[in-house]
Amino acid sequence: MATTHVGIDIGETALRIAALEFRGGADPRSGATLNALIERPVPAGVIRAGEIEEPATFSVLLKDAYGALKLKPRSVVAAVGHPSVMMREVTVPSQQMDKVRSSLAFHVSDSLPMAIEDAQLDFFPTAEFESDQGPMLRGMLAAAPREVVRDLIAGLDGARLQPQIIDHKAFGLWRTACTAELMSEVIAIVDVGAATTTVIISQAGSVRLVRVLGSGGAQATAAVQSAYKGSAVDAEDLKRKAGMSPSPVPEYKAAADAVNQAMTPLIESIRNTLVYFASSNPGGAVQRMILSGGAAYLHGFGQTLSSATRLPIALSDPFAVLTLGKRVNAESIAGREAEFATVIGLAMGGAA
Repeated sequence: MATTHVGIDIGETALRIAALEFRGGADPRSGATLNALIERPVPAGVIRAGEIEEPATFSVLLKDAYGALKLKPRSVVAAVGHPSVMMREVTVPSQQMDKVRSSLAFHVSDSLPMAIEDAQLDFFPTAEFESDQGPMLRGMLAAAPREVVRDLIAGLDGARLQPQIIDHKAFGLWRTACTAELMSEVIAIVDVGAATTTVIISQAGSVRLVRVLGSGGAQATAAVQSAYKGSAVDAEDLKRKAGMSPSPVPEYKAAADAVNQAMTPLIESIRNTLVYFASSNPGGAVQRMILSGGAAYLHGFGQTLSSATRLPIALSDPFAVLTLGKRVNAESIAGREAEFATVIGLAMGGAA
């Protein structure tokens, strides 16, 4: 029996909603149908680095976009992705998941960057193994400030939607990228958004590391704006035209210099994350990288990142395993597929 699940990706500059119809199978992602997809711009200041700053405005925007799709399900999968949300691999005694979750505070309170009473905790198991202490579970601990989760739920409630799952965007990105032969490799999934960049390392089909970096494509736009201070220029347009070209045409040189200066530290942070994982995990050297997010299309970014990490890089295509429904305009997503990786992956989470 077919079921429909809805994912919502809340970005600083865009809101995206996707509805996927699943028909079961060993991997429900394969052969799912994308029946609805919408993208709406988000006014400046409503969302900042994954945190809802203006809940009322956000609810109105979400309600309008959801209403335009005329979807029957009111239950949705939404996600947190703020840099303050900690994702860390931990091991805990193996037991039923309800008991694991109820005992998380006891096991991890000393390692949290926030007071335990201020944290919303969850655990995502990835492997079970035997140790000297008995059977253990390895998995990803998610610790989010309660106010971040509370504001997200309030925003959904204002749009008359109910959270089926409050996910982390890293898992959505993993679902769209880690398919087929990539399930057996060590891969890095890098999503470069406007304000944040999410790095996920998957090993043998399991998420092993998540790091959210507090910078993205917006920093390059701001750098270009600063370079042309006093001039009436479209900094976003200049950023895209100049990119990270090492030898730009003269009219774009100042913009290219500004973009390179803004994006080079981000590339170094991504490289350092991969080096850290490889040094901490035997056999953990990343074999390839998958890029997503709007800033992934910045001219020269992928090539520069590939050179810095010495890895082959490909753009994410979350639609590769999907069938497009009649209501989805294929032309509107052509050439921008990687921008929809998060929302497609979140909708996939409803069937997981």
